[in-house]
Amino acid sequence: MKIKIPEKLASRIGVDRSYIKKINRGIRRPSLKTARKIIEAMEGVISLEDLRPDIVSMVQELSSQSESAGLTPSRVPPASEE
Repeated sequence: MKIKIPEKLASRIGVDRSYIKKINRGIRRPSLKTARKIIEAMEGVISLEDLRPDIVSMVQELSSQSESAGLTPSRVPPASEE
């Protein structure tokens, strides 16, 4: 991880300081829910890619596979369009 999470954020996001220490050391990876709380608490200074590069690369790979297969996301028009 490029950026260290301040341990003082632990109580603010509802986790133990020891858990933050383990994330900073690379021993643990936060769940998506916890990662989102960390990102919000740090006001975007840290990204999902910093916390969970495995997930970001998986999403990019799936997106690339969908594009190469000619698949595009379905478009749902907003309620105002008819």
